[in-house]
Amino acid sequence: MSWLLPILVIIILPCSVFAARKTEWSLHLDSKLEATAYPEEYGEDTNSELYDLELIPVYRWKYLESWRFFVRPVFVATPNNNSEEERYFFDPSEAYIRYQTESASLQAGYNLFTWGVTDGYNPVDIVNSKQYFDPLRSRKLGALSLLYSQSIGSWELELVYIPQNRGSTLPGTESRWLPREIFVPQTADNDLVLNLPDNLRYDYSSRRNLGNALDNNYAFRLQRRGDFIDVALTGFEGAAGFPFVEPVVTGTIVQVSPKTVIDVDPDVLLNTYNYRIRQGGLSFVMNQWNMLFKAVGSYTQSLEDNPALQKWTNENVLGLEKTFTLGESGLLIGILQYSFVNTEKKNDSNLSITEIFRSAYMAGGRLTWKEVWGFNLLGLYDSIHGSTYQQYSLSRRFFDAWVVTATADLIQGSAETPLGVYGKNDSYSLSLSRSF
Repeated sequence: MSWLLPILVIIILPCSVFAARKTEWSLHLDSKLEATAYPEEYGEDTNSELYDLELIPVYRWKYLESWRFFVRPVFVATPNNNSEEERYFFDPSEAYIRYQTESASLQAGYNLFTWGVTDGYNPVDIVNSKQYFDPLRSRKLGALSLLYSQSIGSWELELVYIPQNRGSTLPGTESRWLPREIFVPQTADNDLVLNLPDNLRYDYSSRRNLGNALDNNYAFRLQRRGDFIDVALTGFEGAAGFPFVEPVVTGTIVQVSPKTVIDVDPDVLLNTYNYRIRQGGLSFVMNQWNMLFKAVGSYTQSLEDNPALQKWTNENVLGLEKTFTLGESGLLIGILQYSFVNTEKKNDSNLSITEIFRSAYMAGGRLTWKEVWGFNLLGLYDSIHGSTYQQYSLSRRFFDAWVVTATADLIQGSAETPLGVYGKNDSYSLSLSRSF
């Protein structure tokens, strides 16, 4: 079935072009140069600085009111990256054709889906696989899919079919975003700690699929928009957003209780597995007292019989957002969130994004001034492990098209915890963006 969507695009698009008489189109390019420095050494062959070039061309084509064609691929080059897998990244991201009427639409091609209402941590936003070169700034991968949407009054239904999911992409073998001091893998009995050597050498085996994790993924969203409350019900069955990672090591056992601790030899092989999940989710936004109250909850089941995987996971986020007007020139958006996660069994793994948010508080703010200056602030506190993440970003627009941004990311925590494992990845970056 995976061959069907490209053929539909190839057949439908030329027919619409030949019939076109009244068309509109636009083409522009978003570009960014960024330099990032990591002051602290973390690993023997990892980068202390990175230089990125990001190019995103955007093409829109419209015929009458019915046909739309949209292309927005992403290309990122990081030539000095010590991880060969990360030096050049390309993703179709969005490349689809859409036919729409007043109340319905059919869309085929590469799509990005953004479901849920919370910021930073959004447990129902799982339809797209992700690129995790930097797990704290993951990037969605376009899903080759068929999307049908239907609106009836204040109700809207979306149905998604993905013949072949792509699976997520993990950090490269020389990445700072793999554990470099202590690795606590996810195991059936939650009883293993790996002490890693300075001359660590990671390698990946070929990705394996448990069952039919990538085949025939599907999702739906049913939402109702009201005057004060918006509610959405979502469902998904398909590949889990983060694969299961199983390290294969040799070394010396130095402790057997309460957990087995191993001083690991330099060569570590990572076996990774895609596995299938089923999730139901509910989200709502309420506008009251000039504030937005947000809530998202999800219940996820693993469909694979593997003792190391959680049989069920319940994720929840509560949020509050308020906008403040600062005179005639300024605007401030403030955000507060609390997340809490329950699972079938305890998981101490420090290679788990979900575990960061098991009981976490987040506060953030976005300030704009005269549509020229921008300042973003984000703080995250993992209340179970005492780890913190802070991000500060200041931007200035020049000549309506150029934007200079300075960003600082600060991480604190113990190396065996899911956020503290990145504690030596404090970074400072400077970027220049331009739209053509």
